[in-house]
Amino acid sequence: MAPLASCGLVGVAGILGGLAHISWSVWLLAGFTIACTAAAWVLRRIAYRKATPLRETKGPVWLNWIVMVASLAIAAKVITGRLLPAMGGPDSFGQVFDNIFHLNAIKYILETGNASTLNLGNLASGGHGVSLYPSVWHSIAALVAQLASVNVFVAENTLTVAVAALLWPFACICLVRGILGPRVLPTVVAGILSAGFWIFPYQLLQWGPLFPNTLSYSILPLALLVVAGLCGRLREPVADTFTLSMMLLVGIAALFLTQPNGFSALLAFSVPILAGSWLRVFAAGIRARKGTRYALFTVLWGLAAIVALLVIWTALVLGFDTWKPSRSLPTAVKDVLTGGLLGGRFTWLASLLAAAGLLVILAKRRGWWMIGSMAVAGGLYVVAAYLPTGPVRQFLIGSWYQDPYRLAGLVPLFTIVLACVGVDGAASALTAAIRWLAARTSHRFQEALVHPATTVRAAGGLLALVVVASVLVPLSMQANHKGLDEVSAKIRTSWSWTPGWVVSADEYKLMQRLDKDVPADAVIGVDPFNGGSLAYAVSGRKVSQYHLTPAPSASVSLVAKDLATAAPGSATCRAAAKANIRYVLDFGSFYMLQFPQARMYPSFVNIKDSSTLKLVDQQGAAKLYKVVGC
Repeated sequence: MAPLASCGLVGVAGILGGLAHISWSVWLLAGFTIACTAAAWVLRRIAYRKATPLRETKGPVWLNWIVMVASLAIAAKVITGRLLPAMGGPDSFGQVFDNIFHLNAIKYILETGNASTLNLGNLASGGHGVSLYPSVWHSIAALVAQLASVNVFVAENTLTVAVAALLWPFACICLVRGILGPRVLPTVVAGILSAGFWIFPYQLLQWGPLFPNTLSYSILPLALLVVAGLCGRLREPVADTFTLSMMLLVGIAALFLTQPNGFSALLAFSVPILAGSWLRVFAAGIRARKGTRYALFTVLWGLAAIVALLVIWTALVLGFDTWKPSRSLPTAVKDVLTGGLLGGRFTWLASLLAAAGLLVILAKRRGWWMIGSMAVAGGLYVVAAYLPTGPVRQFLIGSWYQDPYRLAGLVPLFTIVLACVGVDGAASALTAAIRWLAARTSHRFQEALVHPATTVRAAGGLLALVVVASVLVPLSMQANHKGLDEVSAKIRTSWSWTPGWVVSADEYKLMQRLDKDVPADAVIGVDPFNGGSLAYAVSGRKVSQYHLTPAPSASVSLVAKDLATAAPGSATCRAAAKANIRYVLDFGSFYMLQFPQARMYPSFVNIKDSSTLKLVDQQGAAKLYKVVGC
């Protein structure tokens, strides 16, 4: 639970630090963590003195650790083997829309010391009050930069790889282990399959890139583990009720302050779990003949939960309506069943194993909530891909901006869970068959199979680990290599200096030496659509606009339009003085997005023969001008 708790502590500590004007650092986080730990200890002593001891895990502890670590290591090796070559050097970066804000946001936290979710949105809006933007991912990246003394690009890449290659598979392994218990095969399969879906984590690292979403989705399995534990749905309990209750509160904060999409997913996936628990309680009361009052109370409790869920869900719905349906209903359903989301390559191995898991649950008539959660994940994707624009679509997926990429990224989680159920069911059936055959042999052989010695059980577990890893890793990679190759190529293109969708190598080199010419208090006029906004992330020098949206202020807009031809004392010069724009970066008209707004900055692009602007530095076609004619 440490990653879930850490994200929650980072988010809340950032808010409190911002309110108290305490600069963001590892010391602030450490102090807040110690205070929360002490408060939790006192609360346990007062309100919950007798913690129910957890039953010990079956099998040797060392074997469980070996299986966990080996499964995580396999996943990490596969994912880093894909990501690192695609990402290029340690200070390369994804040259796509959202990354301009992400990089500048990390720099903003480092420069201002303010890591509060309540204020991070000011970076884009230009305001100074409350402006919400979830800050956990950027706050952790800022800590990496501080502790390792690296720039924001290296910090971002380090965190990206750690989340994708370590946190995501670790969380999947923990969820599967909690549901099915400390079994070797499901644990190993969870690790291997977590590395085999091209849609997550790989695609979300290229599309956007949705870094906060990736972190939020990667801690989501741990939050679901808490909910399932509180509802008694785990074969291996992870903590007592008090600890799980506290972790649920911390987990909600973690998901919401990392990216609310993860919190919305927790709500959606929890519905089958909570519904199953309610039905179980209601049926138990009926069987025990507890009377009408008990039945009425249970019904009212269920209705109150539904109302609370609807209120929270409605509050999370956003007004974005730019994504339109792109798939037919049969095609969208096929996408979910085959893993070929958004028209991508099939993940047929995981899909077949998940189908086996579905059959196991139907046969055992236990674990219906996993089917329900998979149906929720698939249903949300189908809504995004197929359902026409309207209030129903808005209500169901509005909290995800109606973005099919964000919703497609949720499908792998319960595909992995069902696949592990399928593997576990097949292993159990094979074991039962062997025992049945053993019953027809000697008594000693039968006893050895039914009650194996600890050393035999451990040796069998290690053998299973080696055999499954040796067979399933190459099989999974072969089955998914086309989809993984394609998404790796997309990442490689996005992280490349050629064509350099945001900035070119020359532009980056020029920005690296801006601090030599531009004073710390000056503002640089930039066109955000040609990458000029990244001057802040690279050099720490202020810019006129830190992201492509929202539109510039009226004064900045006037300067961007007329500065190159402005006369001394003109309204444009007064606007430049008001905005403190004393320099201009000219990165030409190669725009990352061909939006009409990109052409709102004629005085910042392709500057020629201006008496107002003087060239002071140049690297290739990239130029830095100083305002001298106002």
